[in-house]
Amino acid sequence: MSTQTRTVLITGCSDGSLGAALAHAFHEKGLKVYATSRNPDKMPSLKSAGIHCLALDVTHDAYIASCVEEVSNLTGGTLDILVNSAGGGHYQPFLHLDLKKARELFEVNVWGYLAVTQAFLPLLMKDASPAPNGKKTMIVNNTSISSVLRTPYHSAYGASKAAMAAFNDTQRIELQPFGVRVIDLKTGSAESNFSKNRTNPLTLPEDSPYSSIEKEVENVIQGHATEQYAEDQTKWAQNVVSDLLQNSPPDQVWRGGRAGLIQLTNATEGIVPNVISDKAFQQLGGLDKLQEMLIDDEKDRQRQ
Repeated sequence: MSTQTRTVLITGCSDGSLGAALAHAFHEKGLKVYATSRNPDKMPSLKSAGIHCLALDVTHDAYIASCVEEVSNLTGGTLDILVNSAGGGHYQPFLHLDLKKARELFEVNVWGYLAVTQAFLPLLMKDASPAPNGKKTMIVNNTSISSVLRTPYHSAYGASKAAMAAFNDTQRIELQPFGVRVIDLKTGSAESNFSKNRTNPLTLPEDSPYSSIEKEVENVIQGHATEQYAEDQTKWAQNVVSDLLQNSPPDQVWRGGRAGLIQLTNATEGIVPNVISDKAFQQLGGLDKLQEMLIDDEKDRQRQ
């Protein structure tokens, strides 16, 4: 079949997700979109738009191999763009972190991305050109702004995104000679169904040392702290796709609520002392308030 129409495969495309929003945006730009989800029945809006929907669980090799074979048969063995957008979340104070759930989070947010990328690389490399003006294919890893933040109670999630960002940067260097671009998508807050993918409890244990700031902690682990500046997902996706389809897209794409601000502050990392930036994160999670309470408690004990 003809491969003149650019092709893109996107993971994590259940309706309401950022992956689905990207699928719609690429489709509107005229690309042939292959949208994937663990359960294709969860992509009715994409199917109704005429987008090709496939089953893909990024944590299972058999699903990945089957998807590669199906896409290869449909495209003649090529692929122009791969977008790794599947993801999960787990938010808890580190003291209460479920390490089993944290490992499972890395399976999706890191190893799932890598497994899918390795499997689809032969398709991405087939028509890519090493020449400066030759055809380029693209890998996009949605690492989110959490990869550069120190948000309290996000240690596992942020670490998984930071790990993937590190892989992303090395992939960019190693695959550039083959004509494959690798782009880090730093997504800020955006409206989506991502809350369904959280595996953490939404409340603290009754005996938690953080109980005195329970409301502040739960505001973060339940996702309410970022909802006030969440960007419309359609707008976010359209902006991202416009960035990616430039002749020379940037190595990093920063889109979504607060993404521009975080991009700016991240550029000053190493210049501004941690004690200053840490304070802002502590205030976000109520940790400054907790420290004051603990200091007062200590003073009371000393007076007794």
